[in-house]
Amino acid sequence: MVDELRTEDGLETQAAPEKEETMEEMMQQFDVMGDFHRGKILEGTIVDAREDGWLVDVGYKCEGFLPRKEWTHKVLVEETEEPQNGEKVRVQITNISQGEDAQLSLSRWRCEFDERWNKLEEEAAKNETVTVKGLRKVKGGLIVSCYGIEGFIPISHLAEDGRTLNPARLLEQDFQVKLIEKDRRKRRLVLSRRSLMEAEMAEIRQSFYDQVSEGDILEGDVSSITSFGVFVNLGAMEGLVHVSELSWQRNAKAKDVVSKGDHIKVKVIGIDKENNRISLSLRQTQSDPWETAAERWKPGVVVEGTVSNLTEIRAFVEIEPGVEGLIHIGDLSWTRIKHPKEVLRKGQKIEVSVLEVDQDRKRISLGYKQLTDPWKDVAEKYKKDMEVPVKVVRIADFGAFVELEDGIEGLIHISQVSQQRIENPREVLSEGQEVTARILDVNPSERRMRLSLRPAHEEPLRKPKTEEAQHTEGQKEDRPRRRRSDVEKKRNDNQLPQEETNVTIGEFLKQAEDQE
Repeated sequence: MVDELRTEDGLETQAAPEKEETMEEMMQQFDVMGDFHRGKILEGTIVDAREDGWLVDVGYKCEGFLPRKEWTHKVLVEETEEPQNGEKVRVQITNISQGEDAQLSLSRWRCEFDERWNKLEEEAAKNETVTVKGLRKVKGGLIVSCYGIEGFIPISHLAEDGRTLNPARLLEQDFQVKLIEKDRRKRRLVLSRRSLMEAEMAEIRQSFYDQVSEGDILEGDVSSITSFGVFVNLGAMEGLVHVSELSWQRNAKAKDVVSKGDHIKVKVIGIDKENNRISLSLRQTQSDPWETAAERWKPGVVVEGTVSNLTEIRAFVEIEPGVEGLIHIGDLSWTRIKHPKEVLRKGQKIEVSVLEVDQDRKRISLGYKQLTDPWKDVAEKYKKDMEVPVKVVRIADFGAFVELEDGIEGLIHISQVSQQRIENPREVLSEGQEVTARILDVNPSERRMRLSLRPAHEEPLRKPKTEEAQHTEGQKEDRPRRRRSDVEKKRNDNQLPQEETNVTIGEFLKQAEDQE
């Protein structure tokens, strides 16, 4: 457009047309340089500090602004002190606003993050692994530093050789890991130690299996103690000593045998390559006490032991670590008992007498009652024709067993039960009944005593002609006939062999139990 102008003399002339500005001229006017762009990394100088940030001279027409929130970020490991005026800083352009209010928005941490992330990716691509340093333990795993960027290792990926690893063991430690997840935009970095360790451990295990066989004796350190056994670090691998293989002693507790950190010798008793398990034994590195048991424990030897277990008819006593003997219920007490617990308790320390040693079967028979013989002074205490109070403890067809005191028993034959002829002692007596009896004779060497309920001046109504006929006397006379099978059954149930008619109640009961 051309404007008309009037001069002083009234002449009109045509004005020259305005020169149009080029884009280059406009960029120069606003000092917008083509190399300034979002994401560009620059080095600038702090020129002024404000409450909300800093002004930075980066060679632009105006200073750039670095907000405090853009100075550092939690994703960066190190904490940097606030900059001072005149200090050089590296920053990244995050935004450019043009015009009269032209301004650069800057960030320091974004610059640092991108540079560190690039180095991380380069290293991972080159070596397939990266070096990290343990920073702090958190719920679920471990925070590490990876090229100055925080990364996370889940606790499941800290494990080595299938066992959980305490993250605290890796604090301030440098170690190799693999990348399993990375997201630059989300600034997410997840790493794994397990995948790397598994490959290394596979080689170590194979080398171990090539060199070790069952039966080998190895050395190692106790790494942990559990209720079921002890783990031993063998260097290349860990093996388990089950609680049953800790000691020859029965029911030994792991903590009573070894302590954590102990250096011990163990024997390899099992190798499970498929599940990577090594079974070990500590006791098998020691001599089996049963190999020389017969030399140490002769019949008649008195030894102190500990009651280890009680069953219905037996008590088990450990007389040394790994060597147990058993006491039959008949050798526990001179009186009749229904269960060993009436005499002993588990864990009780007692003295016992060795009765028999069977080294091949690893069995030792012990006696408890044998240490206290109530028959020792019987001959001086009980005389013939003495009247004594007794208690009926057992009745058989041929007579009644009575107890004078604990461990002292006698037999009242059926012929000595009553002045009248009877077919069975139960017609007159009952178990538990207390009566006064007269001693006929005492035999301490055989632990036998015969008694009578008849007056001294009276002869028995039926006297067996021989000792062998005591239990059968009177069967042929004045008795109804019975079938042979019934007679034999009666004999088996209620009578001992003829030659053992005059027996103690202990012998009678032991034989009855054996028949049952």
